[in-house]
Amino acid sequence: MPKRPCTFIEKHDAQIEQDTAILVSVYGEMVPLSRHKILRRLPKPVQLPLLRLYRRARDPEPEAYYGSNPAPPVSLGWLPLLTLTSALGVFLVAYAFHDSRIGGVGWEAFFFSGLLLMYVPPLLRLISPAPSRFERVALVCMVGLACYLIKIMASPLYFSMFDEFLHWRTVNDIMTGGHLFSANALLPVSPSYPGLEIVTSALASLSGLDTFTSGLIVIGFARLLMLLSLFALYEQIMKSSRMAGIAVMIYMANPHFLLFDAQYAYESLALPLALFVMFVLSPHQKISVFLDRIKPAAPFMALTKERHKWLNSDLRWLTCIAWMALAALTFTHHVTDFFFVALLLLWAITYTCMRLVPLRRSNLAKTALFAVGMAVVSTVRGGNPVIGYLSSFIEVSLHELAGVITGTGGARQLFVTYTGQPTPLWERLVTLSSVGMIVFCLPFGLLCLWQRYRSNALACTFFIVALFYPLSQLFRFTTTGAELTDRAAPFLFLPIAAVMSMCIVQFWPARWLNWRQQVMLTGAVALLFLGGVILGTGPSSALLPGPYEVIADIRSIEPEGIQAALWARVYLGPDNRVATDRINSILMGVYGDQRIVSSIADRIDVSPVFFSSQLGPHEVSLLRSARVDYLVVDVRLARSLPLLGFYYEQNEEGAYRHTVPISMQALTKFSAVPQVNRTFDSGDIVIYNTGGLINAPEAP
Repeated sequence: MPKRPCTFIEKHDAQIEQDTAILVSVYGEMVPLSRHKILRRLPKPVQLPLLRLYRRARDPEPEAYYGSNPAPPVSLGWLPLLTLTSALGVFLVAYAFHDSRIGGVGWEAFFFSGLLLMYVPPLLRLISPAPSRFERVALVCMVGLACYLIKIMASPLYFSMFDEFLHWRTVNDIMTGGHLFSANALLPVSPSYPGLEIVTSALASLSGLDTFTSGLIVIGFARLLMLLSLFALYEQIMKSSRMAGIAVMIYMANPHFLLFDAQYAYESLALPLALFVMFVLSPHQKISVFLDRIKPAAPFMALTKERHKWLNSDLRWLTCIAWMALAALTFTHHVTDFFFVALLLLWAITYTCMRLVPLRRSNLAKTALFAVGMAVVSTVRGGNPVIGYLSSFIEVSLHELAGVITGTGGARQLFVTYTGQPTPLWERLVTLSSVGMIVFCLPFGLLCLWQRYRSNALACTFFIVALFYPLSQLFRFTTTGAELTDRAAPFLFLPIAAVMSMCIVQFWPARWLNWRQQVMLTGAVALLFLGGVILGTGPSSALLPGPYEVIADIRSIEPEGIQAALWARVYLGPDNRVATDRINSILMGVYGDQRIVSSIADRIDVSPVFFSSQLGPHEVSLLRSARVDYLVVDVRLARSLPLLGFYYEQNEEGAYRHTVPISMQALTKFSAVPQVNRTFDSGDIVIYNTGGLINAPEAP
């Protein structure tokens, strides 16, 4: 009987079987397609790519490099050359700042070129299998500190970011009063978490340096601690210095890395402390499992008993160090502490569910309980307003998100500032590509993590936390919640960086890596970094120095406002109750040492006093209720809309929805009130004494 000719489908099936046999010869024994419940239901042309994907994800040796001889453990490699390129990048960024100060329009080319020159060449080298471990550690530290220099160059002589003034006031209170927990009307929760301020005041007292210089040094060392802890943590989990270096570079793409976590604020110190605790606890699983399963079997095994005793001592010391760092973290920043406590609890629960060590002998569970206890003690301590401070913010964010989802509330307009200025098209594309790349790569990275590292409890914890990243992006469609998304980025990028690093290394293993793939991967991660920078900095006015702009934080901190605050301190005396706008409140509170009246400290919103076209009975009642001694009015607010969306309070009438600037008539009405005296006038800033008004007898 003649042989029946093969059909196209049969030939295709035969080719798949042949390719499968080739994969088996390369990777070893594999699960047959016929037994795979998911793959066998798919069309056969789809099975092979998915099979290859699956095999890449569970490749046990992606770091096996068959090229030239590996570099020695301590080798500079390209470090000197790459340090030079990063220095040139810093120079370009410095020139962009100079160009912006003199009103130039070409700063963007220099700024972003400088950033990429700092970031891309070291990243390309870190993706390569050639560098030594020492070179990788040095490169990530060099890039991270170069990014910190950018923040310093933005304001090299004084604090200029809003949050920095809040903690500067707490430092001043500690140094002048000599005790902790003094009231701070600018940020009432700050004195309850004085870790950063204690370190700064101690350094300033011992060295004779001023608060600004001491703060720069403290945050600089904290940044170095964060970089080293990140590298060591990732290396401990993934057992690869190459993967650790790539993960740290990806972590730098989080929107808060360049500026927010480099400013003088409590998160900038608390986050490195939390990462250090994680690094200290990361060997816990390996040591505990060894102690539980490899016990001395007989009295004559002296070596095993000695090893057992030595590891027990190590475990106790690691736990002791972690507890001390946890205590410091607890009294440094509330949000970082709460997130880390939740992460520790999740880690301990995962560890328990994996049944690696009995719960009663788990030092990790004890550390998690200790962290919970410390957090509770710090929270319930008398006078700590953190619960109300955070709950109101989260409640508003969730309410806005619910309104967006149900259609009952308006969604925030993306890529448009509150002054109506649209974001350039290329920035929109970069930011969308950055977020989209993370969401797209997340499933593949999680597959790699599950295939290679599911026996590691911390890696499984990262698996769970990484799933919250897509959910967090929903808050970008809300006004208040958008800040929540950015605040969550430093914590969510901790697992995201690890997952994406695993994805890169598993699907582009070192033995097959060529220069084209290295360039492609470098470009993708650089795009991720650039998108994070744009998301974190927002419009240029939020980052670059230049002419005054209305309620633009760094652009609004200028000599006239500082001099007015210094005058108030000298001629009006300290601790007067002052009501004013967002920018002058921090200047008067720090430089002027005044007691600022605000809704966060006094539960009274006095912004209607400034918006009203006349000073009527309602406005006078507000001033009396708030016991306002002085009003500080900046007539420049009438020039344009506020860049941040509000003039005085985030809950003021029309906040984030202002369509026209505040009227000049509303700002100058106080001059026509007989009981209000003008005590200072610089041309733009006027200080009014309201004593005659609020102390006058009320009309019958």
